Amino acid sequence: MRTIEQAKQILEELGRMQEKGLAAGIPCPRCGYPRMRHRLVENSLSRRADVHICNVCGMDEALRDMAGSPPLPLNEWGMVCGFDGDKEE
Repeated sequence: MRTIEQAKQILEELGRMQEKGLAAGIPCPRCGYPRMRHRLVENSLSRRADVHICNVCGMDEALRDMAGSPPLPLNEWGMVCGFDGDKEE
């Protein structure tokens, strides 16, 4: 499993790709579901990393903050776990 810092680097690199319009068709980096809207501004900006996530995940982040619950660790996000899933243990 990657560290939080490594996960943040991966996610923020995706964020830079999103800003350049190079991430079309990539699923939500947080949940891994294909919920991202075509226009980047119609998605949510994560509170945890400089990357856009789907609106369902954006709402979950806001509700967790409001309830005082801990955030989903960056190294448990769908995109990061997807990269780690290819490794042999």
